[in-house]
Amino acid sequence: MKINTILYKSTQFLFMQYIIVTVVMILFYDAGNRYAPELNHFVLDQNYLSDLGRSVGFSGKGNPSYIYYSLTLSLVGIGILLFFLQVSSTISHKGKYLMLLSATVSAIAYIGIAYYPVDVNLESHVRYGRLAFLSFFVTTLFSHLFLDKQKYKIANKLFLVLNVMLAGYLMLMFFGPSSTRGVWALQLKTISQKIMVYSQIILCIFVLKDIQKEPK
Repeated sequence: MKINTILYKSTQFLFMQYIIVTVVMILFYDAGNRYAPELNHFVLDQNYLSDLGRSVGFSGKGNPSYIYYSLTLSLVGIGILLFFLQVSSTISHKGKYLMLLSATVSAIAYIGIAYYPVDVNLESHVRYGRLAFLSFFVTTLFSHLFLDKQKYKIANKLFLVLNVMLAGYLMLMFFGPSSTRGVWALQLKTISQKIMVYSQIILCIFVLKDIQKEPK
């Protein structure tokens, strides 16, 4: 098996495992949310994905499965680095080193989110969360700028879609209403988070598939 094939398969796995693990955790979640701590199920428009990583739920009940969320998110961080290493291998422009630097920051930030559960250290969790999405945006922007647009047309279009989505999400993250302002604000934030996170993973998988092909 070629090294690039091993990297390709490994990165696919690291991305897909997050979707599978979080979906399973959502099905078994029983720790409530900010406005309804008594609920024994996950509410798609009122629970953040990071609620799965709370060591103690809103209800005050311990959540020993939080370790699974921390692990799956840390693996995504590793996957991000492997993903952009493969993207960089198709780029001849020297700017790819800036892209790899930004990708490394993003990977570390995702691991940082996992290391600091939201209920244990909110400040660090939020800081790493903002850094993760911001650095990921910068990395995908570099990728779109430096990737050969003739050889990898699909990948470039997907990176453009990611850029637009991430720009919108960052605006909401930094300037949008706090989820403490009411249920409507929580719904806006939680729905947009899920759309963004799962779109990131799925679009990256498609980018990976495109750059593995022999360019025409």
